[in-house]
Amino acid sequence: MLTKDNGVPLYIQLQRLLKEDIVTGKYKEGDMIPSETQLSAKYNITRTTVRKAISNLVNEGLLHQVQGKGTFVCLKQVKYNMWNFGGFTDYLKSRNETPYSKVLESKVTEIDGKPYLQLKRARGVKKGRSTILYLTIDTSLIPMTLFPNINSYDFSTASLYDTMRNKYGIYPKRAELGLCPVECDDLMSKIFRLSKQTYLLMAQGKVFDKYNVEIEKVKVIYGPNIEFKIVANMNTYFPE
Repeated sequence: MLTKDNGVPLYIQLQRLLKEDIVTGKYKEGDMIPSETQLSAKYNITRTTVRKAISNLVNEGLLHQVQGKGTFVCLKQVKYNMWNFGGFTDYLKSRNETPYSKVLESKVTEIDGKPYLQLKRARGVKKGRSTILYLTIDTSLIPMTLFPNINSYDFSTASLYDTMRNKYGIYPKRAELGLCPVECDDLMSKIFRLSKQTYLLMAQGKVFDKYNVEIEKVKVIYGPNIEFKIVANMNTYFPE
């Protein structure tokens, strides 16, 4: 319920309650939330207060209003098309959107006696002031023989591929990837707000520079807001 004496404006309290109901799945994609009149009566607040809370959630991209019909949840309204495999930050900037990365793990490990930065990030797009729509979970293994001290960079704000290009003069050129379904584990379920019975698409493989030197081992889990599309050249066979 709302508290009138805790110093937090009532519209902010209502906004937080509605957001929690959306995030936890009480109101799902496409559901209509209660009307201004219903919310006003339920929480004993003015319709102006309700209207302000809803307006903020609309601006954050969690709700959208249809004239004469009501207000609906639209968290998954936009689909993101991934054509082949490329830099996440570059892709979102091409859409004039703000990329967001949350570092889940960053540590130095050894593979075959060589040091690698093991970097795991939940990656998404900022919707409004405070809402993040997560699109992928990326795990990268980066050879520190090629990228010394790369573990000193903050990849919650820095782009990995921009850092490779601008700080080390190494340019990602091509990727060799395999695609397969993967069942949601606890982390995927939490990040993407899905049940564990859900299957997602996983791309796993290696990234090479222009000299065909391996510069990254990569695994990417694509969330439900990604539509992964592939463009390929066909070797046409003409029968004699």
